[in-house]
Amino acid sequence: MKTCIDCIPCLGKQIVEVARMLDGDEAKQKEAVEKMMAAFAGFDLADPPPVFAQSLARIARPYLDGRDPFHEIKVRFNTLAMHILPDLEEKVKEAPDPFGLAVRLCIVGNIIDSGVVSVKLEEDIVEQEIMNASREELFGDIEPLRERFLGAEKILWLADNAGEIVLDQLLMSFVDPEKITIAVRSIPILNDATMTDAEEIGLTRKYRVIENGSDAPGTILSDCSPELVEAFEQSDLIISKGQGNYETLSDLPDSRIFFLLKAKCPIVARDVGCRIGRLVIRNQ
Repeated sequence: MKTCIDCIPCLGKQIVEVARMLDGDEAKQKEAVEKMMAAFAGFDLADPPPVFAQSLARIARPYLDGRDPFHEIKVRFNTLAMHILPDLEEKVKEAPDPFGLAVRLCIVGNIIDSGVVSVKLEEDIVEQEIMNASREELFGDIEPLRERFLGAEKILWLADNAGEIVLDQLLMSFVDPEKITIAVRSIPILNDATMTDAEEIGLTRKYRVIENGSDAPGTILSDCSPELVEAFEQSDLIISKGQGNYETLSDLPDSRIFFLLKAKCPIVARDVGCRIGRLVIRNQ
């Protein structure tokens, strides 16, 4: 998905959001903002939006002195998701269509997204939306996903955010864990899940988890590790979670990819063809 002119205000707001996270004296903050503004002016609209977010993070990172400004948010929402997971597992077991509810819960977890500046990550609101997921109507056909997911031998799961990866397990549980490889970010970027998050929630004890070799809030295959590219090529099903992965992979004519996301951005919603806020299943 290419960046459109309607994305420009949001990209500009990202500079402000990143600038607010910087420590140090005023001169260093001014220096970082000037570099980010220069990157903004030189951004190629032919690239997907996560490329710009990646460039901002690379500019800001030296000014953070090794600090991850999203660490606290990730811990909070991993903890919240782990807390409500047992109740959700019971809901799935008791549902008339357990697979269908697991899909909804898996997608609604995508609300935990600090990369969308209009989304306020308030725990009570997030928990309420997750618990009410059974009432949500899906945009897209669940049956092809059901058939392909239950019949797949090798599944590559492109993870998105911390907290969200806890709920992803509700859908993963429908197949043998040995069939699934989960890819997380190699370097902290926004609140995207890393290997540390996967280890903290116990994901690595059950599944094969790999780092994708990239610091982009999406999956840019040319920027990923050989291990990720090999897993991508060898899988017969690819689950792409979230908007960032959608923005970076949606132009690939690959029928193996199923995009599961909550359309939180009006530009993404327009590209998908749905209204904002919908739970989306999209296959190429």
